[in-house]
Formats: sequence, C-alpha cells, structure tokens
Amino acid sequence: MGYKIILILLVLIPLPFLAQWGCTDPQATNYDVNASLNDGSCVYSTTNYTLGLVSNLSDVLQENSGLIRVGDLLYTFNDSGSGPLIYELDTLGVVLRTITISGATNVDWEAITSNSTHVFIGDVGNNNGNRQNLCLYRFLKSDLSLDTIQAEKLPFYWSDQTQFTSLPNANNYDCEALVADADSITLYSKNWTALNTRRYRLPCFWSDTLAAQFRDSFAVDGLITDACLDTILNRSYLLGYKNNGSNFYTSFVWCLWDYQDQQVFSGNRRRIEVGNVLTVAQTEGIALNDSNKGYISSEKVSSVITIAPKLFQFDFTSFFESTASVNSIEPMVPFQLIPHLEEGYNELRITMPYHQCVLTDIQGKRIHMDSRDRFHTSVRGAALLTIDGKSTLIFLP
Repeated sequence: MGYKIILILLVLIPLPFLAQWGCTDPQATNYDVNASLNDGSCVYSTTNYTLGLVSNLSDVLQENSGLIRVGDLLYTFNDSGSGPLIYELDTLGVVLRTITISGATNVDWEAITSNSTHVFIGDVGNNNGNRQNLCLYRFLKSDLSLDTIQAEKLPFYWSDQTQFTSLPNANNYDCEALVADADSITLYSKNWTALNTRRYRLPCFWSDTLAAQFRDSFAVDGLITDACLDTILNRSYLLGYKNNGSNFYTSFVWCLWDYQDQQVFSGNRRRIEVGNVLTVAQTEGIALNDSNKGYISSEKVSSVITIAPKLFQFDFTSFFESTASVNSIEPMVPFQLIPHLEEGYNELRITMPYHQCVLTDIQGKRIHMDSRDRFHTSVRGAALLTIDGKSTLIFLP
C-alpha cells in the first residue's frame, strides 16, 4: 500500500518541479551536470576576446554613438553638438550617404535601434542628470532609402526620477542604449555612480509625454553605451566601458541569454572583455550581423595620444557552442507579464483563448486567478503556467 501512495504522489507532482535547478552551461565554473532547469546562477571565468579591426572610420564620425545594421548597410550618427544627421556605411566602414532627419533636434543623440518596421533614435544623453526634454524619434525603416526623412517625436521621462539637480557624470539617469522588439522598447541606463544599469520599458507607439517604466537593474560594473537584441535566439548584448583610472578605459560586452520572456537579467550573464582605450578607443555602438556575430564602433579619443574612430567585428559563437538546452518546457503559451514593482505584485495576462488555465509556484501551490484572463500575484521567482496541457516556465520579478 505504501508504494502505491508514493507512486500516486509522484504522478500528481508536476514533472518540471521534479527536475533539478542549477547552472546548465558547461562553460560555467559552477556547471551542474544534474541540473536541467537554469536558475541564472552560472559563474564564468574572466573572458578576454580580441575584436577584429575592420577599418578606421572617417573623422566625420569622430563622435559616433550608436549603431544598427539594416540589410548589408550600417547606420550611425554623432552625439551632442552635431546636426540631426545619420550616416549610411557599408560593412567596411566607408560612409556612403548622409541622411537628414527632419523634425528632429540633436540635443544629445546617444542610441539607435530598429524593429521590423521602424527605426528609433534616442535623444537620451543626460550627463548632468537634469534633462526634462528626453525623447525618441521614430520613422519608417523603409524611409532609410531617402536623403531626408520626416521623423515623429516621442517625449518621455523616467518613472522613478524625482530630483533634477545637475550632477555632471555623477548621476544615475544618463542613458545611451535602447533596443526595440515588435511592440516595445527597452532602455538601459548609464549609471555613473552605481555602475549598474537600470532597465526601463516603453511601448513602440505613443504621442503624449509618457513615463518609461522601471523594471529592474543589473550590476554591470561599468557604463553601458549601447545594446542590441537577437530576437530569434532571444539574446541581449550590452556594450560598455569602465574607467580604471587616469582615463584608461577598458571595454566589455555583457552577453545575456537563456532568460524567460523579457526578464533579461534572470538568465546567464557573461562578461567578455574586448580591449582597452589604446586598442579599441571608446566603444559606443554595437549591432548584430548574424546570431553571435556583429560589429562594434568606437569614437575618437584625444587625450595624451589621439586614437581614430574605429569599426570592429566580432564572433562570439564559441561562447555558446557547448551551452545546453536548459529548459525541458518550451515557451509555447502566449502571455503578457506586467510587473508592478512599486506596488509589490505582478500582473499576468493570458493572450489566447483557452479551456483550462493554471498557474503554480515552485512548490506546486496553485495561484488564484482573479479574472478570466488575468492573475495578480505577489509571488516571485519561478512559476509554471499551464494552458490546455501546454506548460511554460516563467520568472516573476
């Protein structure tokens, strides 16, 4: 009789919760061969990578900041003090065209990104931390073939900023990095004092001034200057540098992958050191060319010596080659996760018709559904969402 009871209990326990959590990446120093579910705990040895120099860039791009690739072309711009211009380059770094962005002002452009339909330019530079005229500019991606593009202005502000005292290079509300997906934009702050980055979200379309909603933060130990997103493999890359004294900058890329939904800091986080100011100048732009491969641009450095702006290429394939497929549960269930961090709860909306929907925490305890298609819960960490027999492992921040 005792054996029958045990067997029944095992059948009743959801299979994912019988699996072991841990680090599932064989390249990590704490790889757990018995783990089948990634808990984001992987630790990596110091990783150094030498970027491949493509070319020195034209001096017209000496303050380039931000980079995207569209087809076989690259696009960049100069930051504050320059006109509302973007530059079209070939993949050898040769400037092909100059494009005027009409209806825009370059107060301090610092970032550029695109999704399948639109390009977004971030007038988000905020070295003093007191700007109250932050905005993005949006235009159709197809308009990149034009010499003059009419842009739409999208004003916003940081949801958690209440003080606007000028603190040059000593505040946490500067920004130089954003990425866009199909329906939203992620902004990564450049925190001068905390040396972390704060993640904010905006929708892709709005008109009146809107708050960029704070989501979470990550200790990057440096200053984030650009970001890019692989929407196919669901990987994010953060580019940055750190001043190690006497203006001796070292540059790095944080690779973020194997995370659920848009919780980019919840999965594997590997820092790759890519050079110092003498070899790569000051890195300011990153764009993917293919999965794991892409380009990095740097601006001109003029201090003790002068270093020209540069274009590099990278291939990080080897850093992912032995990464295991870590989740036995495929993310098949359409849902929308809306964290309400200040209020202390998460809102989970189901975005598909269904017959049966169940949400359980890591102990298998069922979480109450407060309406037909919505959960409100203060539970944090891993949870299992099951709809009509299909399960998705999610992380509640």
